[in-house]
Amino acid sequence: MFRSPSFRTLISRLIIAGAVILIGFPLGMLAYLRTLAPPPPVPVKNIASLVEQSSSHDTTIIVGNKKFVIKKGTVANWTESYTRNYTGEKDVRFTDAIADYVSKLAKTANRVPVDAKFTINDGKAIILTPAQNGQELNVLTATTELRQGLLANKSEVELALEITEPAITEEKISSLGINDRLAIGESNFTGSTTARIQNIKVSSKKYNGFIIKPNETFSFNTILGDVVASTGYAPEKVIKNGQIMYEYGGGICQVSTTLFRAAIMAGFPIVERKPHAFPVHYYEPQGFDATIYPGSSDLRFINDTAGPVLIQTHIVGKNIYFEIYGKSDGRTVTMNGPYQYDIQPNGAMKAYFTRTISFADGASTSKTFYSNYRSPALYPTEPNPYQ
Repeated sequence: MFRSPSFRTLISRLIIAGAVILIGFPLGMLAYLRTLAPPPPVPVKNIASLVEQSSSHDTTIIVGNKKFVIKKGTVANWTESYTRNYTGEKDVRFTDAIADYVSKLAKTANRVPVDAKFTINDGKAIILTPAQNGQELNVLTATTELRQGLLANKSEVELALEITEPAITEEKISSLGINDRLAIGESNFTGSTTARIQNIKVSSKKYNGFIIKPNETFSFNTILGDVVASTGYAPEKVIKNGQIMYEYGGGICQVSTTLFRAAIMAGFPIVERKPHAFPVHYYEPQGFDATIYPGSSDLRFINDTAGPVLIQTHIVGKNIYFEIYGKSDGRTVTMNGPYQYDIQPNGAMKAYFTRTISFADGASTSKTFYSNYRSPALYPTEPNPYQ
């Protein structure tokens, strides 16, 4: 049978509980306060002595498959003297010179990813150039890695590269949906010199297998790159500064003109196109050409289809062809022209053509492209300085 505790028993229990609380609370507080106490100070390393050690020998820097050497005594030149704020001790610290050094390494090591290039043959994709990963040296991260390696007195310091994959790889080609020939452009270069033919062949190869992504603006000059002897070009006639002169790459406009014709027939929006200064017989019919000159005139257009498109080039005899492959969205293109008018005895003339694009949803749009050619007699030929 349960009995309630007596009053005296209750009082005794309360006294005991109070004592436990009075004793336990200070002990608990003491333990808590100990957790809040700051940790013992960590001794600060003397950077000057560490730099002196690292600067006493050569240090090899490894970036990917390349090696660079920081010569003995160089590391000390990357520091400056200063006084620590809290301790008042004199020491050294690294300056921006170490980041500048890493930035120079980045310029050497960085590489943009390269998309795989391919061509279409009998409905199958043939790889022309395999894809290549890009790589980038993160200057901020690499500077920290280098600083830590030097202070650890390492004889070799490896800086990590960040790898970037290309958008178009051999594995992805089958999923691109490039099955239809959207357009073809053609021009004839009969009568061209050996040098001019060489420039046409060298430059046209740069565009063979090139992929233009959806909504991407294509730039002829960006793909063309440097036009110099070391990239395979020969000196030939170009129109520049109101005269005809010899420069490396004369004849490349045969390539840009042919691609312009293909882009027109594909129904792509033309962002930039400039006709030649005067009628050039290689670009018959007049009014359907596109001149380029790096840094001055470019050919630019937009792939406004839903998928990537492939450029394919080839030369047969004295004819050059540009074919554009992709996935058809049902658009059709018709051309009216080109027509020449206001033809003058001195060779000056004007020309135009109208392109009409009809889309699968029934919409259509038209645009007229104009060309104004001056007389060839206004452009004297300068002597060939390369002869």
